[in-house]
Amino acid sequence: MVQSGPHIIRTEAVVLRAIDYGETSRIVTLYTEERGRLAIMARGARAAKSRFGSTLDPMSYIQAVIYIKPARDLQSLTEASHVETFSRIRESLPRIEVGLGALELTNALLHQDESNPEVFQLLVGVLRRLNGVEARTENLGNFFRIRLASLMGYAPGFEKERVEALDEQGGFLDLESGGIYAEGLDRNQRARASRSALRAFSITARASLDTVVRMRLRQDVGRELNELVTAYMRYHFGDSYPVRAASVFARMDAR
Repeated sequence: MVQSGPHIIRTEAVVLRAIDYGETSRIVTLYTEERGRLAIMARGARAAKSRFGSTLDPMSYIQAVIYIKPARDLQSLTEASHVETFSRIRESLPRIEVGLGALELTNALLHQDESNPEVFQLLVGVLRRLNGVEARTENLGNFFRIRLASLMGYAPGFEKERVEALDEQGGFLDLESGGIYAEGLDRNQRARASRSALRAFSITARASLDTVVRMRLRQDVGRELNELVTAYMRYHFGDSYPVRAASVFARMDAR
């Protein structure tokens, strides 16, 4: 139950983004377990002896104590401590790319002050696994995107039998329903792909995280899968679907 007057909450949260404010403070966007996406002011966060330390870096998984005034869009952070440190994510660009992509997507698609514990657990679970994997980080990125879409009401609606029946000619992903077919869809809402890529899409959409992480794909199939997931997300979320992180890393790869 959301309280109507000023009050204090203690909640676990993931730091989505942080920007400097004034001489010593930061405005931080959190995705909290209790209240969903929440913007907070962390006064003194940039001071030399800040009590917040590294807890407000993006991808930090923290416990936060927040002073809430319901009439305000910007709340006040009073305490923060690490629940887990995902320090290994920052050791490689592929991990950073997936991690920042997950944060950007959560920040763009989830509404302010609307709790969704399943989204919170998805985000924490993917960051936790990302912190430990040595390879196939792109599988985690695609898993997060499809599962987030599913939690927001856009679960792919394919039938297992149709996927298994695909031949070497491949088939199509219906971008509206998420159905997978051998042929015959409106050209404007379908994406053609190989049998391997469509099967990989179906596994990513419905299999466990452990299974998806272990999935080995040829480079060309992995590229197709990424394009399918991107097309599906853009169809359903339109201009709300963020592309900044992907664009930055694409330019880096092109150098």
